[in-house]
Amino acid sequence: MKDDFYNILGIDKSASASEIKKAYRKKAIAYHPDKNPDDPSAEEKFKKAAEAYEVLSDSNKKARYDQYGHQAFEGGGFGGGSGGGMNMDDIFSQFGDIFGGGGFGGGFGGNAGRRTVKGSNLRIRVKLTLEEIANGVEKKIKVKRKKVAAGTTFNTCSTCNGSGQVMKIQNTILGRMQTSATCSLLQKNLPMQMHRVC
Repeated sequence: MKDDFYNILGIDKSASASEIKKAYRKKAIAYHPDKNPDDPSAEEKFKKAAEAYEVLSDSNKKARYDQYGHQAFEGGGFGGGSGGGMNMDDIFSQFGDIFGGGGFGGGFGGNAGRRTVKGSNLRIRVKLTLEEIANGVEKKIKVKRKKVAAGTTFNTCSTCNGSGQVMKIQNTILGRMQTSATCSLLQKNLPMQMHRVC
């Protein structure tokens, strides 16, 4: 039987979003693999805290968890991210949200409902000490990028509004289920000039 997400983070069901974030941050620092190199259980606790935060920080997932417990996520029917299948890259991608402004990456792959930040798919490796992670630090980086030629124009896709994803909501016996799929116009291989913003 899986541990209760609220117990993992050491919070009550009535905890606010900021309290959930604060509790996760505390656990993430305490069980960080770099801080506990000789403790194999620390990485497991670190992953459990990340999985708990992924669900409890998302209001839709939290509501499902509160109603159905871990069964709400079994079989890959919801969210696709919480079922013990998280890897360290997924976990570190959350640190941008927790530790402010994208220090480890901008978003989390399974959170389709969150607003996509321009450039969030850009990945840069930056070495940080544990103190820098805990206290915050500013570092300058150089990014090479291609420039668009003068006079070039782009059209926003009318199907996905430039997101590249189309959301589908279905009412089921268990409640509303939200899924996302790749934009069908992108799949038809229309000229890239049409869909550069997708």
